[in-house]
Amino acid sequence: MKRTKVIGLICVVIYCFVLKYMFHVIFPFAFAVVCYFVMKPLIDRLEKCFHIQRSAIGVSLLLVIYLILAILLGCLFTYGVFFTIHFFEKIPMYYEDMLLPFLEQLTIWVQQHFPILMNEDYLLALQNFLGQSLLNVAGSFSTVITQIPIYLFSFFLFVISTFFFMLDYEEMKGNLLSICSQHVMNSFVRIKNKCLKSLWVYVKCQLILMSICFFILLIGFAVMRMSHPLLYAFVTALLDSLPFIGVGIVLIPLCIVYLLQGAYLKAFYIFLIYLIINVVRSLLEPHIMNKQMKIPSFLLLLSMMVHLYFFGMIGVILSPIHMSLIYGFLDIQNENK
Repeated sequence: MKRTKVIGLICVVIYCFVLKYMFHVIFPFAFAVVCYFVMKPLIDRLEKCFHIQRSAIGVSLLLVIYLILAILLGCLFTYGVFFTIHFFEKIPMYYEDMLLPFLEQLTIWVQQHFPILMNEDYLLALQNFLGQSLLNVAGSFSTVITQIPIYLFSFFLFVISTFFFMLDYEEMKGNLLSICSQHVMNSFVRIKNKCLKSLWVYVKCQLILMSICFFILLIGFAVMRMSHPLLYAFVTALLDSLPFIGVGIVLIPLCIVYLLQGAYLKAFYIFLIYLIINVVRSLLEPHIMNKQMKIPSFLLLLSMMVHLYFFGMIGVILSPIHMSLIYGFLDIQNENK
């Protein structure tokens, strides 16, 4: 028993080390494995209905999914190109009609209320701060641009590995069964089921939060009498479900645009909606996940913060998976007593 616990502790340490320092390497392959097991129930059902080889069904499904994804990405890229061209064409108009009047009003307001800030020393410090901020933004943007080839290569690895794993799964499963004992395989199956269950709980939680976010946005946009509030609320709520993006990517630029236009009340409303959504998400996410996973909300929130610190934004997804695995392991231990 002691030897098993030591081996388990070593495996956990190796797992954390790999996850911390090699996640970007293993992510395409791990995501391919997850995608296969998510598709597995559908593949099993199609195999029973049509009596076709599993690998053929899996490859056909992947081709259909990637074809739909390619069409959607193509449409999104085309829209992005036209939007960017239109935006750069309108920059002189935005500067003359929006930015310049806003800066003039801001200068007059500062002169009236804080005349000391118009001192040359303060202006020089502000100029240096703005210049450094622009340099930092430009540096971050260039870093993202240089990372694009790496992201594309990872995506290519993911696509290829999904096909390879789909074709070789049965053979790899047979080899694994011949090497490992039945007890080890049962433990592996339980871990796999826990991971998939945790992923489903996370997706379900995000769908619930996205629906709440949609209704908050719809009410807010309708009160502000924005054009097409339903469409804007739906698109923004979709972005809210993505941990790397969030509603801020829409609401913060919209708030800045209203400020530049002099519509301060609308800018305040947008900022208020942004705060409400973030507070509601922070309060409800641990509670909803606790309801689905039967794990205390305090521990979920603590785990989320720890994972966020050690693993970055991906820790938001890893946190419920790991907590579910820990509680699953404790349940197994209690059953064996």
